[in-house]
Amino acid sequence: MTWRSAIELSVVLILTGCVYLLLSSLRILPGATVFLESHGEVVAATAVFAGTALALLVLQRFSRLASRLDEALGRERQLGLLSQIDPLTRILNRTAFIDELGRAIHRHRTGGSPFALLTIDLDRFRNVNHVHGHGVGDMVLVEVARRLGSFQTVGTSIARLGGDEFALLIENDRIDDLARRVARRLIESLAAPVWVPQGVLSIGATIGIATSELNDADAEELLRAANIALGEAKQGGRGTFFYFEESMGEALRRRSSLETDLRRAISAGEIVPFYQPLIALDDGRLTGFEVLARWDHPRYGLIQPSSFIPLAEELGRVGDLFYRILAAACADAKAWPKELSFSVNLSPTQFAEPQLAARILSILGSAGVDPSRLEIEITENALVDEVASAKLMLSSLREVGVGVALDDFGTGYSSLRHLNDLPIDRLKIDRLFLEGARQNIENWKIVRAIVQLAHSLDMETTAEGIEIPDVAEILRDVGCDIGQGFLFGKPLSSAATSAWLADISLGGSAYVPKLAN
Repeated sequence: MTWRSAIELSVVLILTGCVYLLLSSLRILPGATVFLESHGEVVAATAVFAGTALALLVLQRFSRLASRLDEALGRERQLGLLSQIDPLTRILNRTAFIDELGRAIHRHRTGGSPFALLTIDLDRFRNVNHVHGHGVGDMVLVEVARRLGSFQTVGTSIARLGGDEFALLIENDRIDDLARRVARRLIESLAAPVWVPQGVLSIGATIGIATSELNDADAEELLRAANIALGEAKQGGRGTFFYFEESMGEALRRRSSLETDLRRAISAGEIVPFYQPLIALDDGRLTGFEVLARWDHPRYGLIQPSSFIPLAEELGRVGDLFYRILAAACADAKAWPKELSFSVNLSPTQFAEPQLAARILSILGSAGVDPSRLEIEITENALVDEVASAKLMLSSLREVGVGVALDDFGTGYSSLRHLNDLPIDRLKIDRLFLEGARQNIENWKIVRAIVQLAHSLDMETTAEGIEIPDVAEILRDVGCDIGQGFLFGKPLSSAATSAWLADISLGGSAYVPKLAN
């Protein structure tokens, strides 16, 4: 029964009683023979008509109220449902799935069936977005959700956790055998071609599995366990699945501990900037520093950014970390010679932040640092999914003099057209091309081509990972502008950088081993 029908029934019963009392007071009840006057029939008819009209009027008003209540409750139910559904694929979203996983944990602990959690990561999906655009990428995601839906039976739930990551929850008394069979069938299903208007696409999937055998784990910990297994599966090769094992327990505990510690460390400013020198290869001049975040964990020691930056992104705290590192770097740069620049890495998850450029400029202004001294570094792969938002944000920074560098150039999926579309000032040549460079002539051909391409577009180049003088000499000979690596100096703390700057004389002799002429 709806609210509307319930209210209408209540009103009818109440008004019927009221009319009954009214007629009773007039002694005009069924079977009565006494009237108030000789024209009692008229009195009775008038009373009955008046009572009925009153009942209908009140019922109409209450009916309208009930109708509005029904509509409001309907909207509330719809909003509640929408808050649980991924708008693109029409399956559960991350929040709703975590809730469902929590209920499965409770059912298992109170005598219910064991369960398995499968996290599914699509292979080669980033390339689909890059080559064919987000419209086609969305078609692929919808098709993946449809195929996952074919595995949904009683005791299973499917969800899109975000991006190209999906999840499947299976509750069954014979979960071990079933989870393996489902994982194999899922991989086969998702490896089948996907038909789109542009042609046939091939993707595939890799799967991590965690089960209810992790007795003390909550929903988030189980998801972390499945993701750790997913990472192991990726290392073993795409198109495979891997179970979370007890031996990975330390990794799970470490990750859980790091999450808690990272939140505290960011808020407390325990993650600090280190500075690695940037050297002009033609004359050895110091031109500036790259700012690198460093976290000296009290238990785990020095943790590399490759470990805690992705974690900060997952926790939604990478923006807080970026602004703190930038503010600290600006404070240090204020004391350096004004000729020295500094570059800071930007996470692609920040591209869509509306006030990003304004906040960067505000931090520069508060520190009294000229925007032209700052260079923002973005990775090549970050552009694949975020070209539009990156262009808008970077253009607003470029207008006030902030430089833009494209990091790891040549190792990702970015298109050459991005070099024209985006306001880029510098290409950073990845250390990958310098490995074994003395013996690998093909790598040098690539490096030379990148340098020539950059210069033809009025950009500069920086080579990373330089460790020996021979490599620095060849880079100089092919026209590379800036060098960075252990040959010139390891990343230094703020205090060590200040001390080093005090020991050298700007504009004088080279600060690095003398390069051959």
